[in-house]
Amino acid sequence: MARIQIKQEFTMPRKELRKEVERLAETMHDQFSLDCNWQSKNCLNFQRTGAKGQIDIGKNDFELNAELGMLMSAFKGNIEEAIRSFIDEHVY
Repeated sequence: MARIQIKQEFTMPRKELRKEVERLAETMHDQFSLDCNWQSKNCLNFQRTGAKGQIDIGKNDFELNAELGMLMSAFKGNIEEAIRSFIDEHVY
């Protein structure tokens, strides 16, 4: 089982960050068939067969934690690269 852990500080308004997290969820759904839903105002869960995780929005940072099953572990590099690229372009 592989894990992806990303912690990123942000300075943008939380409301805007939440919109960007929703856009990231749409991207993850389109690229990796992940189903995403808000567990709470600041916690987005995502899952599919062989992968699950969440994004937690804190006061000054957010954290993405994902667990990938054996088959999805082969795509860990691609998944992490896509997430980091999105963050670099959309989160400040």
